Amino acid sequence: MAKNAVLTEYRLTVPQLRQPLTIAQVSDLHERDAADILALLQTVQPDLIAVTGDSFERFKNGETDERFRRRHSLLRTVVYVLAYAADGIFSLFSRRANRQEPESVQRFMEQAVGIAPVFVSLGNHEEQLTEEDYAMLRTCGATLLDNAGTDFSAKGTVLHIGGLSTNADEAWLQDFVKQSGFRLLLCHHPEFYDKIPTVRTADLVLAGHNHGGQIRLFGRGVFSSSSGLLPKYDRGVFDNRLVVSAGCSNTFFVPRFGNPRELIVIHLEPE
Repeated sequence: MAKNAVLTEYRLTVPQLRQPLTIAQVSDLHERDAADILALLQTVQPDLIAVTGDSFERFKNGETDERFRRRHSLLRTVVYVLAYAADGIFSLFSRRANRQEPESVQRFMEQAVGIAPVFVSLGNHEEQLTEEDYAMLRTCGATLLDNAGTDFSAKGTVLHIGGLSTNADEAWLQDFVKQSGFRLLLCHHPEFYDKIPTVRTADLVLAGHNHGGQIRLFGRGVFSSSSGLLPKYDRGVFDNRLVVSAGCSNTFFVPRFGNPRELIVIHLEPE
């Protein structure tokens, strides 16, 4: 695993709020140890924790590779293959330091719910969750939002919190955004912000997926396994509405550069 994660803080103004509210965003754990993320959460003590996808590793590599080739150009596919070849070389030297620990997801969830209510959406690495995975989330007290929403009351404000999964249910999303009040959408894929226009009508959208571009040069992420070179939404705040996390784990064996793992804390303030 890479160096300890950093705390990244953003401040946004929200007219619907009565009092300030603090949201912690955790994204892309990928079954890696998250002790440093938990330590930061203990320090922050947020009002709620939004987990925006890819906590688990429940997918088939071959299917993911084939989907990428169908969706992208030959150039992007070549870049994709080269990036994963480089990753394979680096893995020979750093596999022990960046190993998956499936039990770490349960450990993280159990401790996180002791800090604040936890709401979980699903990403592309979670298209094949097992019954045991669902049972674990229920048992530990996290709220799973798989193309589903729930209401959460905090500091005098009712938040409508929804989770849009990789297999997006746009009919559900249409109903979700019709609600009055503050609508918080957990959406692992930042590219949905462009591809699914309804996503933009939520009041705040939290995403991850692109890992900050893995290597950052001149303020831009270099590569994403799904978006290719120079992903548009790599990390940061866009349109004062979309917040994209660089992720809480280093899933590539190619080292991050200028792109630390991060826990995002969003301070929402009344207008």
